[in-house]
Amino acid sequence: MRLSIFLIMGGIPLASLAQHNTSHTNMVWVGYYNTLSVNKKWSVLTDAQIRTREWTRNWSQMLVRSGLNYRINDRLSITGGFAFFKNAQYADKRPIFKNEFRPWQELVYQSKLKMVNLTQRLRGEQRFQQQVINDQKTQTSQFVFRLRYRFEAQLPLQSNKLAFLVADEIMVNPGYIHNALFFDQNRSFAGLNLKLQANTALQLQYVKIFQLRSNGRLLENQDVVRVNLVQKFSYKKNINKSKTRPV
Repeated sequence: MRLSIFLIMGGIPLASLAQHNTSHTNMVWVGYYNTLSVNKKWSVLTDAQIRTREWTRNWSQMLVRSGLNYRINDRLSITGGFAFFKNAQYADKRPIFKNEFRPWQELVYQSKLKMVNLTQRLRGEQRFQQQVINDQKTQTSQFVFRLRYRFEAQLPLQSNKLAFLVADEIMVNPGYIHNALFFDQNRSFAGLNLKLQANTALQLQYVKIFQLRSNGRLLENQDVVRVNLVQKFSYKKNINKSKTRPV
């Protein structure tokens, strides 16, 4: 089953690559992730990110996202939240920062295969994207529902102070199931998770993205260097620590 999922994930971007014009860009993503545990069942997940294109020469996105997480059991959890994005669109080398409001919900299932920690995540996003017409922001928004599935494997190293992770995530737009815009993007990434303190970790990742632009004709091939600072806090010392991963 898992092999079939990976084959499907890998096949979609390759098929899209063969059918569309492509462009390439290099990106840098820097993020801060925080988990605040209220008790053994409830926690608040928050992250803030800055993303640039052509390494750091141009803006891509700025975002703040937060959600309320409930642990059903040791393996299964659900989260609902809201995110605010500033997406850069360029006109004559001038950035236009358009707003995006994004409620989201997700289901996360964690398991273990020998020493490897496995995580599967299914997320739904309701995207309200501000429209730009003739290089001017408007008061109208386009609604797009996006569905995301991610499979991640993490192997602890050096007494759990260092871990290697690899993952793949596919994103689709169910509202365009009979349209070329059904495929949104595929993200594959690998990296290291270094535990700095009991509640703090530093993550360094390489991400490969194939993203289909909104015109449905251009497939963007993106190479991303990603750096994350991850912290976990709790109101009570005896609260079990939950796992936090980039989104």
